[in-house]
Amino acid sequence: MMEYVARLICLSLATYFVVQLASGLAIVMAARSITKAALRLRPRQAVRILLLLRWTPAALGLFVVGAVCIPSYLWFEPGETGEEIGLLCLIAAALALTMWTVAFVSGSRQVLRSRRLIREFPQSSAPVMAIAGIRRSRLLVSPAVMAALTEEQLDAALRHEQAHVTARDNVKRLLLAFTPGLLPGINGFSEVQRQWVRLTEWAADDDAVAGDSHRALALASALISVARLGSASIPLASSMIDGCDLTERIDRLLRPAEPPPAEARPVAVAVTALALLALAAMALRPATLEAAHELLERLVN
Repeated sequence: MMEYVARLICLSLATYFVVQLASGLAIVMAARSITKAALRLRPRQAVRILLLLRWTPAALGLFVVGAVCIPSYLWFEPGETGEEIGLLCLIAAALALTMWTVAFVSGSRQVLRSRRLIREFPQSSAPVMAIAGIRRSRLLVSPAVMAALTEEQLDAALRHEQAHVTARDNVKRLLLAFTPGLLPGINGFSEVQRQWVRLTEWAADDDAVAGDSHRALALASALISVARLGSASIPLASSMIDGCDLTERIDRLLRPAEPPPAEARPVAVAVTALALLALAAMALRPATLEAAHELLERLVN
């Protein structure tokens, strides 16, 4: 029984690695084109698309393991077999395990560093304006930032940070921190994540301004004032100055473009849900599972 379970675990890890690597390489190769297309959408919609892209390899790998690999193995693989696991299967399984271990260690380090900086914030003199925390969001504003902003600028900046809270951006940052990269030690999705951070700030700016030109001017001047202080950042926190496109953010605020058409979010969600249900139903068909088992046999050997 232990050998049967061990083979299943090894095969599941190897299958995850193959699916994650294949889909991840496809996304990395298409990242630039997808990003250009996303920039033509509303920032809030583009953020969702980029986040979905970043999570797709890991999610697809887990889906194939849970919906195809495990059911086909339990259905068609006899309990007693002297079948040995091939070297390539063992290597793929080891890489998958390493990949998740690296993601867990990296994410844990970011969580610990973030907690330490939040705990030390009252005694720190570093200029900070950020929303920190996951379950209980906290607004961190250093005295230097408070002194540098006028009442109108502070109001616009607080609206920006509230937009991050409403969108649960810190939760998404946490999940991204624990999402495996392309290969152990190789993220591969840095461009997608960089663009996600960039567009997250654009979306928060748009939500804070809400089409008000006076508020846009106040937020732009607040960004400049905070940037001059050299605002410090905290891992897994939504800082006022995040990303590296401050000039572009200010230009967007001072010269807003015509917004793209509103997104049909309920329709998109419904279509995605139906597609996933159809895919799951197809994957659980006996003929599909039998074909999948034959492919898995080749992977094992």
